[in-house]
Amino acid sequence: MTDAPTKTLSLEEVKALAKSVLVSAGLDAHSSEVIADLVRMSERDGPRSHGLRLLPVYAQYLSSGYANPKAAPSIRRIAPGVLRGDGDNGFYQVAALAARAELIEMARENGIAAFTCANCHHLGALRFDTGPLAEAGLVALGVVNSLSMVVPQGGVRPVFGTNPMSFACPRPGSEPIVWDQASSMVALMDIKMAAAEGHDLPRAGGLDTDGQPSTDPNAILETRSLLPFGEHKGAAIAFLIEVLGAALAGGTLSVDNQERESFEALNIKGGTTLIAIDPSRFGNPAFNDYIARICAEIEGNGAARVPGDGRLKNRAATQVNGVSVAPDLLAQLQAL
Repeated sequence: MTDAPTKTLSLEEVKALAKSVLVSAGLDAHSSEVIADLVRMSERDGPRSHGLRLLPVYAQYLSSGYANPKAAPSIRRIAPGVLRGDGDNGFYQVAALAARAELIEMARENGIAAFTCANCHHLGALRFDTGPLAEAGLVALGVVNSLSMVVPQGGVRPVFGTNPMSFACPRPGSEPIVWDQASSMVALMDIKMAAAEGHDLPRAGGLDTDGQPSTDPNAILETRSLLPFGEHKGAAIAFLIEVLGAALAGGTLSVDNQERESFEALNIKGGTTLIAIDPSRFGNPAFNDYIARICAEIEGNGAARVPGDGRLKNRAATQVNGVSVAPDLLAQLQAL
């Protein structure tokens, strides 16, 4: 017996499919456009665990009543360099897009500015919020806390979420440098995708039922106990994000997920913070030269590469060849 062949979709077909699923789930036209484009870019650049495979989760948020399908986020300036958002129980990316122009203006005016947002849902890659700021010539840092499933080093129960962070900065003469990563050894969606595809993780990403580090994605999903990257160092980063995300924004702490459980949702309504810095206001006129030098020291240095540049190769390939979608996933999405 052979596996059913995959189907190749163009990136525009990916976006159209995503938008049709979101609209069918009740999401309004504007939010559907925003989220569908994020799905397209995730399939384009990778990791694809943040693309089409997230659509059933988005749909569940909407169909269960956990997320507001017609959210109208509100944003107000509460200090010269601080914007505060309320997502109206919608998706964070919609609120972040609404705040982007004013955040950029504030950073150029003050040298540094921040946007915090609560009462919102976040699924997907943070780099699509930091990247546009780098394209505008700014340095950006974004964080969001998430459902507790990461065990602190030496602990016996999860305290932190996978708590991702993203960094971006302009690069003279080339695409901005943009990367994001979870505070866990492996992102949750990568574990779920490995389980769906029937293979182990390349390295131990969580604990099994005996409390031992494991590469078995099904065992990790059963315990929902992930390992932080770099042991105590990754746990410290997860703590930092819990403070910069939940505490500053007033979002739900990673351990407080009773509401999520009642809706059988994947994630909590965590807090997000996006910081924008204008390097031209920080007193070093040679900033771009520094960035170029750092990159030059990495490029051609064995197999090393500038963080995030692997996705640029993926982008070039998928823009030409499209993306291959597994038949079971395609059938699931078409049924939605």
